Amino acid sequence: MRPILAAAAALALSPAIVLAQPTTQSPAQAQAQGQPMPRLVIGAPGSCQMTVDNDPRPCSSGLVYVQHRDGAILLSVQSGRGVTIGFQADRDSQPRPEEYRLGLTRMHTSIDGRSMAKQVRGSCDISMSTDGQTWHRATCEATDLSGSVTRVTFTGNGQQVSATRPDAAGAPAAWR
Repeated sequence: MRPILAAAAALALSPAIVLAQPTTQSPAQAQAQGQPMPRLVIGAPGSCQMTVDNDPRPCSSGLVYVQHRDGAILLSVQSGRGVTIGFQADRDSQPRPEEYRLGLTRMHTSIDGRSMAKQVRGSCDISMSTDGQTWHRATCEATDLSGSVTRVTFTGNGQQVSATRPDAAGAPAAWR
């Protein structure tokens, strides 16, 4: 795990999923369905803007970062009521403590709990404080196989992120 994310995870500020979105399962629901608990969940407060092929789309939330036990990373935003857009990465890098980059492979769209995914190429670049506790900006750009381009720009509100490790021994009982 990258040092900056370890620092953010050490915060463990919230006993519940931060910035939980209606279409996102809680760790308790995931575990009940036999899915493994995520390794790390980070919520970055702020606002977002989204376009698809330069046409504006709704974007109404902060940013949620989820690292799964298999190493997969999902960065997601809310796009209207009951709609979540997630960018899946298979690789990451952190050239400097305040810079974090994800290489994208898939984009997920969840509408009222029904999820679809498609292959993409692209990246997400995140700018944060050196200690990782405040996320300033994130820009994601994903191009699908038909050439359609989805861009999300997140702007932090200056507040610190919330982070939790649902699979850790200190996780709330409902999550174990």
